[in-house]
Amino acid sequence: MYDYISIHSSDYTKKVKSGYLEKYLISNLGFEKDRHLTFCKELHGDRICLRGLPADLDGNYAIYTLDGVEEINLIEIDLPRNISGILEHAIASIAIAIAKEFSWIIDDEEAAEKFKQKGRPDLAELYVLAEELRNQN
Repeated sequence: MYDYISIHSSDYTKKVKSGYLEKYLISNLGFEKDRHLTFCKELHGDRICLRGLPADLDGNYAIYTLDGVEEINLIEIDLPRNISGILEHAIASIAIAIAKEFSWIIDDEEAAEKFKQKGRPDLAELYVLAEELRNQN
């Protein structure tokens, strides 16, 4: 199990073509393609990866391979175990940029509560920071 930030359309119905996602992440956010719908980037000494996924209308997915997937409606950004303030800010900025580009939302309230319950207040604060940055823009 890993911790992640979830970004998706408000009801999971709006989809993005995999080619457009790839072009945006590489050209605009400086990610490198690791494999189909999986992208990584070095941030402040940590390797941050995200993946695009096809989810059902409840945000659930059960997929063994992303090969052949041409549209996605969910992006998950993997979070490192020990996250610093600088890295928090950088990841929040990436999540906000993606959410704005696709007119999606960052699933923040539910995630913040989940991280508090798991004893990860640092990650709960990430969602508060994302909300603050979103309100500034």
